Amino acid sequence: MLHYTTAGKGKTVVLLHGFCENNTCFDKQVLLLKAHCKIITPDLPGAGQSAVQNNTTMERMADAVYELLVDLGEHDVVMIGHSMGGYVTLAFAKKYGHMLSSFGLLHSTAKPDTEERKLKRDQAKRLITEKGASFYARNFIPPLFRPNAPQELITPYIKVADDFTTEGLSEALMAMKNREDSFAFLAQTDLPVFWGIGKYDELIPQEDMLKQSLLCKQSYVAYLNNSAHMGHIEESDILAKHIIRFIS
Repeated sequence: MLHYTTAGKGKTVVLLHGFCENNTCFDKQVLLLKAHCKIITPDLPGAGQSAVQNNTTMERMADAVYELLVDLGEHDVVMIGHSMGGYVTLAFAKKYGHMLSSFGLLHSTAKPDTEERKLKRDQAKRLITEKGASFYARNFIPPLFRPNAPQELITPYIKVADDFTTEGLSEALMAMKNREDSFAFLAQTDLPVFWGIGKYDELIPQEDMLKQSLLCKQSYVAYLNNSAHMGHIEESDILAKHIIRFIS
């Protein structure tokens, strides 16, 4: 079973971390939200204290989250995923939508990888194999923050890089590379969808996310004016206020 932490009481909100992260990336959100709802933050397979899942896919990661929630007796939850966690959230919503009251994509997308992006995933995997997971993560993480973000904001998350394994990051890369297109699902789902969008996000540009939000029957857009790809850290208080509004 996945490692996880839980805090607070009330409506259950599941937060799924992204690539080169573990569940500690949501520590600020937990502090800000636990007075308003129950927060569950799993370590996805191969991250943090959760075991690597060989030949993993977004669907298999979603299965692991489902098994955790069933074991905890949870249902009718809000699930919000950051970046790769958003891909897992989409896979979960497709397969286990009956478990959700709503879901959200934080700096994430329904688009599959382009051929160019797939080549970059392969290059990243080779670099991880040659240089190690920590080397790769320490170089990958800083550009995710907005330009001129204070170093003290970034440093704690670079330190997390020391805990990553070659196997964990490699499996996650291939799962992202091979994920499905979820555009049709967004257009047909009746579930309300939360969108966390960073003004300076170059990895998942705001234009793409805003267009995708228009596909949904019900969308809530949280536009973060001072964030790139890491709004849960860069503007944690503002994001938390938006999540509280969304779930209520």
